[in-house]
Amino acid sequence: MDATATPPSTDRSDAAVPLPRRRRARAGIVLRISIGLTIMTMLVLLIGVVSLSSFQLFRGEVSVLSSTTLPKVITSAELRGSLQKLVARLPVLAGAATTPQRRSIYDELISELEFLTKLVERMRDLHQQGESTGEGDELRLLEQAQSTLLILAATVADLNAEVGRQIEAGARQAEAIRALAQLADALERLPGAEPGTGPATAAPGGGGMLGAWAVRAGALMARAAGAMQTDHLNRLRVERRNAENTLAELGRLAAATPEPEGSAMERIRADLATILVAPDGLFDSSAERLQARNRAQALSGQSRVLVETVDRFTLALFDAIHDQSTDRTGDLAALIQDRSRMVMVLGGASILLAVLVHLFFRRFLTSRLVVLNGAVLARLSGSDATVPVEGNDEITDIAASIRYFIDEIDRRQMDLADKERRFRDLVEGSIQGIIIHRDFRPLYANDAFLQILGSSLDRALRVRSVLDFIAEDSRPLVEDNYRHIVATGLPSERRRLRARRLDGSERWIELTSRRIDWKGETAVQSIVVDVTREVEAEAALRRSRDAAEQALRELKETQASLIQAEKMASLGQLVAGVAHEVNTPIGITITGASQLAVQFEELTRQLAAGAIKKSEFQRFLADGGEMARLILSNSMRAADLVQSFKMVAVDQSSDERRRFELKTYIGELLRSLRPAYKDVAGLDIGLDSPDDLELDGYPGALSQILTNLVLNALTHAFTPHHPGRLTIAARLLPQDQVELTVADDGLGIPSDILPKIFDPFFTTRRGSGGSGLGLHIVYNLVTGTLRGTITAQSIPGEGTRFTLRFPRVTPMAGTSVGKAELV
Repeated sequence: MDATATPPSTDRSDAAVPLPRRRRARAGIVLRISIGLTIMTMLVLLIGVVSLSSFQLFRGEVSVLSSTTLPKVITSAELRGSLQKLVARLPVLAGAATTPQRRSIYDELISELEFLTKLVERMRDLHQQGESTGEGDELRLLEQAQSTLLILAATVADLNAEVGRQIEAGARQAEAIRALAQLADALERLPGAEPGTGPATAAPGGGGMLGAWAVRAGALMARAAGAMQTDHLNRLRVERRNAENTLAELGRLAAATPEPEGSAMERIRADLATILVAPDGLFDSSAERLQARNRAQALSGQSRVLVETVDRFTLALFDAIHDQSTDRTGDLAALIQDRSRMVMVLGGASILLAVLVHLFFRRFLTSRLVVLNGAVLARLSGSDATVPVEGNDEITDIAASIRYFIDEIDRRQMDLADKERRFRDLVEGSIQGIIIHRDFRPLYANDAFLQILGSSLDRALRVRSVLDFIAEDSRPLVEDNYRHIVATGLPSERRRLRARRLDGSERWIELTSRRIDWKGETAVQSIVVDVTREVEAEAALRRSRDAAEQALRELKETQASLIQAEKMASLGQLVAGVAHEVNTPIGITITGASQLAVQFEELTRQLAAGAIKKSEFQRFLADGGEMARLILSNSMRAADLVQSFKMVAVDQSSDERRRFELKTYIGELLRSLRPAYKDVAGLDIGLDSPDDLELDGYPGALSQILTNLVLNALTHAFTPHHPGRLTIAARLLPQDQVELTVADDGLGIPSDILPKIFDPFFTTRRGSGGSGLGLHIVYNLVTGTLRGTITAQSIPGEGTRFTLRFPRVTPMAGTSVGKAELV
C-alpha cells in the first residue's frame, strides 16, 4: 500500500460507539494502586524524615569540626612548626658576620614572630566561636604564650642591636689592623731601620737610636695585634695601659733624636697612638666588640629560654585540642552508625513492601493484561478470537475499548482503499516525474516521468531495469543509495545525475527517493526533476569564472615579479652603500700596511749593515705601533660593516624563521643602512627598544619592512634644508603583542595622498625613479608574513608615524591577516 496515501478521516459520526457500562460500586485498579502507593509513600517519607534529621545532625557535627576543631588543630600545628623555624634562626642571628646578613636574619625572625602572634590571635578567635570543655585552660595558655612572645620579640630586638654593635666594632678593629700594617711598612722604610742595621753599622747622627726605636715600635704593634685576640676585658685594659706607657717612652726617644729622624719618629708615634689608644681605636674597638659579644651571648640564652617556654605552652595547647578533636570525631562516628542502622531497617521494610505490592499487582493486574494482549494479537493476525470483556474495573473498560477500536480499524481499511484510488489521480497530475520500482524493476510511472524520458507507459514498464535510464558512471551511486534506503527507511538526499532518454539523448535530472509499501511489499518511490537548463547555465557561469580566475592569477604573478624586483633593487642599493663605506677603512689599511712594509725593509737594511741607531729603532717602534693600531681599527671597522651587511642581506634574501633579539637586530640593520643616510646633514636616528625583547618569526621580512620605511623617510620626509629626527621604538603589549613605530618629524603626507600610500604602483616621484611598490611591500609583509596590522598617521609639516602591531611569536600559515589603517 502506498505510504503517501491520505490519512483516514477521524469523523466517527457513522461509526458504532461502545455503549457505556452500568457502573456499580467496585474496588478499581486506581483505588488499589493508590492504596499501595500511599503505603509506600508513607514509608518513603518516614525514611526521608529519618535521613533528613540524620543529615542535619551530621552536618552540625561536621560544621563544628570544620569551623572550629579542625582549624584549631591546624593552627596549633602551624604554631609548633613556626616555633621550630624560630629556634633554627636564633643561633644564626647571634653568629651573623656582616650587617646585610644580620638585617636579613632579623627581618625573618620578626616576620616569624608576627606570624606566631597572628596564629595566637586566630586561636583566641576560634576559642571564642566554639564551645568546648577546658576552654579556660586553653585561653590561659594562649595568654601566657602571647605575653611570652612579646618578651621574646623585645629580646630578639636587643640581640639584633648587640650583634650590630659587635659587627661595627669588628669592622673598626679590621680597619685599625690595616692601618697597623701600613704603619709597619712606613717603619721599615725609616733610614737605619732596615734589616741588619744596628748600633755598630748605624750612620752618625743617631742611626743606631733610630733602629732601637723602630724595634720597640714594632714590638708594640705586635703586642697590640695579639691583644685583640684576648677574651678577657681586664687583660685588654692592662694591655692598653702598657701601650700608653710604651707610646710615652717612644715620644721621649723621638724628642731626643736629632732631625730629620726625630720628626719621622714622632710622626710614626703619633699615628701609632691614633690607631691604638685614641677613641674608637684598636683597644676601644676590641673592648666594645668583646662587651657586645658577651651581651649577645646572654640575650641568645635568654631567647632560647623564652622559646622553650612558648614551646611548652603550645605543646600543652596542641594536646588539649587533639583530645577534643578525638572525642568529637568519636561522637560523630557513633551518630553515623546509629542512624545508618535505622535507615537500613526502614529500607528492608520498603523492599518487603515492594515485593508484596508486586505480587498483588501480578495477581490482579498483569495476568489479566497478558490474557488481553494475547487476544488482541490473535485478532490482529486474522483469527476470529474474541477480546475478553469481564470483571468490574478499569481493565474491563480497556478491553471494551480495544474491541471497539479493532472493529473501527476494519472499517477504516475499506475507506483507505478508496482513498488510494484518489491518491493515484493526484500523482498522475503531478508536474514532477514519479516512478515506483522494486529492485529497479519499474512498477509505476506518471506522465511527467514519461515526458522526461520521451517514452510511453507500456514501453517504460517493459524496461528491464530503471538503471538503463541512468548514465553508466552514476549507476554504482544509485545502487548504493537504493540499498541504503531499503535497509534504513530514511529518504535519500537530492542528487544530480546524467540520464539517457530512450532516443539516446542525454538530460540532467535531480533524483530524490524514499521507501514505501506498494501492494503489501517494500518498494522505492523516486521523484525526478529535469534540470538540464540549470546545468547548462551553471556550466556557462563556471567557464566565465575560470577565465576570470586565470586573469587574476596572471595579474598576481606579474605583481609578485615586480615586488621581487623592488626587493632586489633595495638590496642592491644597500650593497652599493656598504661597498662605498667599506672602501675607506680598507684603503687606510692598505696604506698603513704598505708604509709599515717600507719601514721594515729600511730597518732590515740598516740592521744588516750594522748601522742601526737606538733613536731610529725607537722611532720605528713608535711609527710601527701607530700604524698597527690604525690597521687594526680600520680592519675591525670594515669587518663590523661586512658582518652587519651579511646578517641583513642574508635575512632579506631568505624566508627562514628563527628567534632573534629585536634591539640588536635593528641596530645591525641601521649600521648596514648608514651609507644611505650618513651624508644627510643634521639627521638624527634614534632607537628605543627593551634589551630583552626576543621575537620568534621572520627577520628577513622585518628587515625589508624597516629598510623600506627608513628609505621612504629619507626620500620623502627630509630635504637638505629640512633635516630632522627619525625614531624607531618598540615595546611589548598585553597578549604577547609587539608594537613597532617608525616616526619622523619631516614634511608629512598630504591628507589627499595618505589613503593611497599602500596601493601598488602609487608614487609621487614617478619621473624620479619611484616604482610605487615600497609601502605596498611593507603592507603585504606586515599583514601576510608577520600576521599583524599597520597604521599610518601624518600631519603635514609635523611628520609621519607608521605603527606596526604583530604577535611576538608569528603564527603558522593559515591564520587570519591584519589590515592597514590610515589616520
